[in-house]
Amino acid sequence: MQKWYHIFPKNPYISIYVWIIFCILPLFYIFKSYSPLESLLGLLLVVGFFLSYRQSFISKGWRMYVWVAFQIVISITLIILFGYFFFSLFLAFFIGNIRNRAGFITMFVIHLVTTMVSVSIGFFTQYELFVTQFPFILIGVIGVILLPFNSHNQIKTEKLEGQLEDANKRISQLLVIQERQRIARDLHDTLGQKLSLIGLKSDLARRVIDQDPLKAKNELLDINHTARIALKEVRDLVSNIRVGKLEDELVRVQQILKAAEIDFRVKGNPVLKDTPLLVENVLSMCLKEAINNVVKHSQATFCHVLIKQSSTELFLQVQDNGVGLSRDNDNTDGNGIRGMRERLEFVNGILYVSETEGTTVNIRIPHVILQSEMEELS
Repeated sequence: MQKWYHIFPKNPYISIYVWIIFCILPLFYIFKSYSPLESLLGLLLVVGFFLSYRQSFISKGWRMYVWVAFQIVISITLIILFGYFFFSLFLAFFIGNIRNRAGFITMFVIHLVTTMVSVSIGFFTQYELFVTQFPFILIGVIGVILLPFNSHNQIKTEKLEGQLEDANKRISQLLVIQERQRIARDLHDTLGQKLSLIGLKSDLARRVIDQDPLKAKNELLDINHTARIALKEVRDLVSNIRVGKLEDELVRVQQILKAAEIDFRVKGNPVLKDTPLLVENVLSMCLKEAINNVVKHSQATFCHVLIKQSSTELFLQVQDNGVGLSRDNDNTDGNGIRGMRERLEFVNGILYVSETEGTTVNIRIPHVILQSEMEELS
């Protein structure tokens, strides 16, 4: 169930201002050509309806059905005595929020039958008023029939979408865990034995370097050879990791933003030079996550990507003119920011976000990784 303060139904076909009018209109019906006593009775019925409407949202089990029944009685009374039937739409909306199938069907049938009966009685007791209001009454009856199913299906769809999103997040987490475990196993199998061998040979060379320099020299040559083999195997392992090229990711980004009708511009060269595959893969994944935030949350009309590669660092900037990060989440950890930071930690990268006239995501990766890689290659 929704919270009690969600008194106005969420319906794409009826504006919230229409619901506000439905709340004010009973005063017009009640104080029009009625005695003070009748007007006081009508006012008490309106107050009682909204109080019971609030109670129905915060109640559970049989108490909720009691409050709904109380609202149905008030709605019938207002229709028969004053010709005001729009509270039946509030009831129709609330009945659509009932999760229990049997309870939903039961309350729907009761509400529909009582509304039809009370409208029929109203035609006999207040014929002229009901004839002049007939188009609105017809729309109200149609709403009583359709609105519960619309609300019920909308809530069910939102629940399924939430479950699907949670399942996708869980699957992504499991895939990440599985990939980490695989990499850990491969690194252990690749480096464990050779690092142990290097350690043993280093101890042996240290012990015999004074007594037998030739043997120590041979051991040092073996250590050098083993280290080169281990380095080659690690490079092969990294190459086998699924890699996302930045230039390929930019092509996909352009397609996504074009479909979302967001103006896209890129500045800089997406073809990175002397950049390890792991670094480029991390950068591509961060770009993908940042663009997903722009499409899903920003409501932006343009998105600009800036790429700079200098002798000291690799810089990526994603800027939009949207509404900023969602305030429902912590800006530090929400909207995939935490995931991007965790990926960047592997390559000593940093990420910071600014929210001036939109959102700007800045990513910096130092070239210390690149320099050490080039030194090993030499």
